[in-house]
Amino acid sequence: MHRGLTTLRRLVTARAVDSAASLDRLRIPDAPRFARRGLSLDVARIAHDVETVRRVIDLLSLHKLNVLHLHLTDDQGWRVEVPGWPLLTEIGGAGARGDRPGDHYSTEDVSSLVQYAAERFATLALEIDMPGHASAVFRSYPTRHTPSASNAPSTPSWGATLREFVTRSDVCRTGGASGSCPKMIRPQ
Repeated sequence: MHRGLTTLRRLVTARAVDSAASLDRLRIPDAPRFARRGLSLDVARIAHDVETVRRVIDLLSLHKLNVLHLHLTDDQGWRVEVPGWPLLTEIGGAGARGDRPGDHYSTEDVSSLVQYAAERFATLALEIDMPGHASAVFRSYPTRHTPSASNAPSTPSWGATLREFVTRSDVCRTGGASGSCPKMIRPQ
């Protein structure tokens, strides 16, 4: 219904003259070619505030797309609050690419964005990229960066300690079973 009304609104807007539009009787076979049609927004490298993400969701809905992928973590910044690990956002989320300021989303921000997207018939896909792209993690918690004997001294040894950042997170628990972090988080 939402996507059909979106198509109708576009037709009316395209044919409007002096705030009025006339449409002939027509049949519109309008169905998506793919079940998932979406957009990716990199908020890790360039921090965007909640209102900007909401505007992107609105545009997504306007164009009948149904998935917004948020890239939340990378070397440039950690953008999502993880209870029990405050330095991830305090230190890891402080900067962004170039000289841009950093920021982060609280668990409440993430929940409200998930709900906002759902109200517009879209799914928010939250990406926490671990163990790769973890410089923001190691700036925040340098003791978690332990060089591996078989690798160069600057190469981290990935292990259970890094998985703790993600699997013990309340953000992940809201959408996954048994403490795992799902690829797609949908409202409950």
